[in-house]
Amino acid sequence: MSESFIKKSIILKENHKKIIDDWFSMLQQRLCGFNGGTYNGRQLRAELRRTTLLHEIILQEGYVILKDTLFDKNSTLSSNNPIHLQALACFTWVASFASANNGNAPFATQLSEKVKGGERNFLSRLRFEQLLASETNEEFCRLLIRAVKMRGENGVNISSLADGIFLRVEEWHERQQNLSFNSDPFKRLSVRWAMDYNSTKKISKE
Repeated sequence: MSESFIKKSIILKENHKKIIDDWFSMLQQRLCGFNGGTYNGRQLRAELRRTTLLHEIILQEGYVILKDTLFDKNSTLSSNNPIHLQALACFTWVASFASANNGNAPFATQLSEKVKGGERNFLSRLRFEQLLASETNEEFCRLLIRAVKMRGENGVNISSLADGIFLRVEEWHERQQNLSFNSDPFKRLSVRWAMDYNSTKKISKE
């Protein structure tokens, strides 16, 4: 399986990625334009971070303005699709804790990178396996927030994170309805993220 295939998004298109990147950039600034409006991005980010439950994210302005832009009439994502709405809520919550958008590698690869000046990974193999084994979307979000915080000023690949979350929420709903999984294992989140995580050398043990 080629590295370029693993890096390719499953759910999000290039136009989605640009919107998400622009939205995240807006959150880092006190006054910034986005989709025809002007917002205090840092205030929106603070409101998202203060949210304590996943379902409360949909009440935050930071979520609403991203939804209205991402789910337009020409998009393959739909506000009528509860899976897309829940995935976006999860992504919005997790992304608000990221310090920077770093596109140098896929998100899961960044988790196994070494902390500067040390031998340990940003996220140990044990914690990575716990993340993949999350039983609910709420638990998945909370463990992702912890992982994103561990990256600190190094940031994360925002669009890669978003695509992974959309894929995970879609798979979770399929399991709840006892639907069959995608027959291509390389289009499953656990396989894709595991391959990305293991693509770095000398992964530490916790």
